[in-house]
Amino acid sequence: MIVRTGFLITAGLVTTLALTACATDAPQASVDAGAPAATSGEPPKTLVGTWQLVQFQPNDAGAAPVKPDAPDKYELTFLSGGRAAMKVDCNRATAIWEMTPTDGTHGHLTFGPLAMTRMACLTPGLDTKWELNANSVADYRVDGDTLSLGLEGGKGTYTWSRKPE
Repeated sequence: MIVRTGFLITAGLVTTLALTACATDAPQASVDAGAPAATSGEPPKTLVGTWQLVQFQPNDAGAAPVKPDAPDKYELTFLSGGRAAMKVDCNRATAIWEMTPTDGTHGHLTFGPLAMTRMACLTPGLDTKWELNANSVADYRVDGDTLSLGLEGGKGTYTWSRKPE
């Protein structure tokens, strides 16, 4: 019984390490020659960098904003090659992204499926909500150091703040 328990703990640790490595070292997204400029090189300068989650505002009448207990637990980094890296509470995620700017500060934005670790975080968080909503992002707007990501059908808005360097 002791050997079996030790094996299960070791197997769990190896799986966790493998998933973390996958989430942080995902391969570059393939780039279509006809894709918008943002996916074939550097994203627009307005998106470059890391953003921390400020809140999620559901579009339900009278719904209060949902705020993370610590902003540094939720980070979104736009990378070159159409990739995004994310810190989602105690989990990590990567996804491809594609955008069609309508001008320098807003436009259409979509994320592909998230590759995300599935660790059970100590405190209930926004990780499952973001995991479900990331594929529903429809548009973005940058206003100074604030990034707003609107969900399809006006279901809500995620507000992010540029992380200080």
